[in-house]
Amino acid sequence: MSDKIVKGLNITKEFGGVPVVKNIDFWVKKNQFLTILGPSGCGKTTTLRMIAGFETPTSGQLFFEGNEITNTPPYMRQINTVFQKYALFPHMNIYENIAFGLKIKKASDKEIAIKVAKMLELVNLKGFEKRSVNSLSGGQQQRIAIARALVNEPKVLLLDEPLGALDLKLRKEMQIELKNMQKELGITFVYVTHDQEEALTMSDKIIIMNQGEIQQIGSPIDIYNEPENAFVADFIGESNIFHGTMIKDFEVAFCDKTFVCVDKGFGENTPIEVVVRPEDVRLVPATEGLLTGIVKSVVFKGVHYEMLVAEADREWMVHSTTMEQEGTLVGLFITPDDIHIMDKEA
Repeated sequence: MSDKIVKGLNITKEFGGVPVVKNIDFWVKKNQFLTILGPSGCGKTTTLRMIAGFETPTSGQLFFEGNEITNTPPYMRQINTVFQKYALFPHMNIYENIAFGLKIKKASDKEIAIKVAKMLELVNLKGFEKRSVNSLSGGQQQRIAIARALVNEPKVLLLDEPLGALDLKLRKEMQIELKNMQKELGITFVYVTHDQEEALTMSDKIIIMNQGEIQQIGSPIDIYNEPENAFVADFIGESNIFHGTMIKDFEVAFCDKTFVCVDKGFGENTPIEVVVRPEDVRLVPATEGLLTGIVKSVVFKGVHYEMLVAEADREWMVHSTTMEQEGTLVGLFITPDDIHIMDKEA
C-alpha cells in the first residue's frame, strides 16, 4: 500500500479563464509535515483549498489514500483546515468551540468531554473551558482553532498561514509547538506560508511555488543547499548568483576565474548559474583570497554582520561574525563545497 496519503495529478485551477495553478503534480506522505511555500499570488492557498475541497480543480485529479476525491465535498473528506483568521465562534466558550464538530457528528456527551479535555491538554489550555474566546490572546485563539480541527481526528490537517497574525516571538514559539504537536499526534500536516524561515524550521518536505507552478520539491536542507533555479536560490535565504560556464565535471568558471567544485553531469563548456550563500564566503587578507574586493557597506544583523563587497564589476554579500571596516581591501575565499551549480534558465 502506498504511503502517499494525498496526491495531485496534472492539477490546474482557473478563475475567469486565467490559470492560477498550472498543471502541477504533488504528493504528501503519511505523517509528514509538508509546507507549500511561495510569494503572495503564487497559487499556494488555492492548492490548499483544492485539497480541502473548497475549490474544485478546472482539470486534473486529486486522490486521498488512493481514492479519487476531485469532486468530493469537504465534509466527506478526512481533512480539516485551520485558517489564518481562526474563525472561532464568539458566542461560544472555549469548550463549545472545540466540541462543535463532535456535536454535529452527534457524539455522546461523555465522548465529547473526553476528547475536548485531551485537546485542551495538547494545546496547553487546560482549565480554560469556560473562558470566552474574546478574552484570549492571538496565540491562545490559534491554539483553540487547532484544537477544534484536531478533535475530529482528521488524517490530514491543512493550515493556511495560521501564524501570520502573531508577533515574531510568539510565532517562533508556535512553530516549535506545532511541529511537536504533529509528531505527537502522528498525523499529516500540510502548511501554507510565505515565510522562508518558518518553512525551513518546521517542514519535512517543502514545495516551492511561483506563478502557479512548482519550482522545486525537497527537504529543507536540499532546497537550501541545492536550489534548482535562480528563483529558489533567491527566495530561500540570501544568495550570490553569478553567470558561469561548467568547463567539465568538477570544474567551473565564473567571476573571471576557474574554480574546483563538487558538481558534475552538466556537460562541457555549458552555460550555468552559480550560487554561493553569503555565510559560505570567508573574508581573508587580500593576499590569501581567490578574489579580492572592497568592503562597501556593513550592517549589524544581531547574530552576524552583513557586508557588501565590490569585486570587479560585481557585488558579493557576505555574512560573518567578524566585521571588516568599510573601504577595506579584503580577499574572498570559498571552498568547492560552497559552490552550487544550477542549469541556466532560458
